[in-house]
Order: sequence, then C-alpha cells, then structure tokens
Amino acid sequence: MTVTVRLFGMLRTLAENQPEIVVAVNGRHQVNDLIEALQTLYPEVGELLLKKNVLVSVNHEIAHGETEISSADEIAFLPPFAGGAGGEWRGGPHVHG
Repeated sequence: MTVTVRLFGMLRTLAENQPEIVVAVNGRHQVNDLIEALQTLYPEVGELLLKKNVLVSVNHEIAHGETEISSADEIAFLPPFAGGAGGEWRGGPHVHG
C-alpha cells in the first residue's frame, strides 16, 4: 500500500524540500509502519521522527503509532514549531519508535 504524507518545517527540508512524499507501507498499515518505511527512504526524517516530539495527523486528527492508515487517508507530520514563551515544546501526543 502507498500513502501520501504532507511534510512541514524541518521535515520538508530534510526530504529535499518536497511538500509531499509517497511512501510504500508494509506490515499492519499503522503509523509505526509508515515511520519504519520513512527511515529507509529518508533516514534523517526517520531519525527526527523518533527523536523529537513530532505530531502525526491522520485525517486532521492527532494519531499515535498504532493508528491504522489507508491509502485514502490524509497524513501529515508536524514538527515542533519555534516561538512562544521559550522553553521546551510540550505539545500533545507524539510518536515514539
């Protein structure tokens, strides 16, 4: 199965400035499987996804590693954004490897 992923911020930069990438997903077709596939295609993107608080959105809803995905889903990875009062970003759910 292939999915299209929208990238923002530093994730887009690490994927050769592509706003979207198409990724073949194996396994159970979950967000974790997508991240595993990204580690092969774009190692720097995969590393950032595992190390940082990156929000994953599936159909405009915050998703987790076990969230199931399909080729029809709108998937986006949203890195932490700079700005605000300073300090460490403490956003909502994030992906862990």
